[in-house]
Amino acid sequence: MQGTADSKLPGLGTTIFTEMSSLAVEHGALNLAQGFPDLPPPPGLVTAAEQALRAGVHQYAPMAGRAGLRQWICHHHARRHGASYDVDNECTIGAGASSLIFAAIQALVHRGQEVVVQTPAYDLYAPAVQLAGGALKEVHLFNESGQWDLQALCQACGPQTRMVILNTPHNPTGTICPPGFLDGLAAQLEGTETLVLSDEVYGPIVHDGRPETSVAAHPALTARSLVFGSFGKLLQITGWKIGWAVGPAPLMAEVRKVHQYDVFSTGAPLQAALEQFLPTAEAEDHLNGLADLYGRKRDRLLQGIRDTAWRFTPAEGGFFQVLDASALIDNNDGKWARTWTRTHGLATIPLDAFFTPPRPMIRLCIAKEDATIDAAIECLRHIAVDHAR
Repeated sequence: MQGTADSKLPGLGTTIFTEMSSLAVEHGALNLAQGFPDLPPPPGLVTAAEQALRAGVHQYAPMAGRAGLRQWICHHHARRHGASYDVDNECTIGAGASSLIFAAIQALVHRGQEVVVQTPAYDLYAPAVQLAGGALKEVHLFNESGQWDLQALCQACGPQTRMVILNTPHNPTGTICPPGFLDGLAAQLEGTETLVLSDEVYGPIVHDGRPETSVAAHPALTARSLVFGSFGKLLQITGWKIGWAVGPAPLMAEVRKVHQYDVFSTGAPLQAALEQFLPTAEAEDHLNGLADLYGRKRDRLLQGIRDTAWRFTPAEGGFFQVLDASALIDNNDGKWARTWTRTHGLATIPLDAFFTPPRPMIRLCIAKEDATIDAAIECLRHIAVDHAR
């Protein structure tokens, strides 16, 4: 039996999310590491799932996903982003957005082609590019002023650039794509064959009245872009693993070639439940309330530690809040995140799992019940006291 010498991913071990979640279970710690909610899904969705199961929806869904659910997705993008996608040929449902992002990279990136990604980045992108034989080209997300660095991204794009990967709201930093950024990228890519993969799984979860930003809403980018969304994130059902991709028919045809031999189809009764639930007023109210809901969660956490040595910039969107621990510890945030899981009962994600941060930082998931957030505040306050300098 051959060993790791024959591995296609020799430098890759268990993900930080799996590691920290396992550590949380082992030590009975609060798990604010992995990005899953402990909030219940909308009651009407649970009822719809029960009805689908009792109605006998137990066999394969269509490879591209249930037609009614794809129709809702296309309508969603038309209403929110002014984008027109064909239900039959430009929308595919998969096992979470992650399965379709992986399929898109395998289908569209050829050996030796460059893929530009802003770092820190969600940890799926790099191994997917590596497996496709592509050449990953990393650029810093932020410039020296702490803003998204459009100049660096544009400078990284050249004749060999097959794909640019964007993520907004951004994981792990909690920032969002700023005004004018997509205009600048569109101007840079004009006249090229470069594709854009836009991971928008947190979609409308933007804070403080900021506008939602989507590549689907940018006319100069939609013809070259695939946009990805997640019901798991939007409806507190990450375990259902149902997400989607939309994009031009020629690109989607290539994605489906991989998808049909990987996932093929997913969760038929759960797709049926979503198809029944999403057109309802309850679903509309839930989706429209996401920004305020998670904004309040963020504010509750930050207000609870405002008078401590933890430093922070309030997240602009998504599930996550980053905390700066530079007033508490040395630069080894990975060591301390693991230690605090054992000693203080709180599991977080160290940012050095994604890149080399300028300061020691940790990421916390705020998609939690108020009681969970309050318990996390107590842990963070104890950590601050125990590391007081």
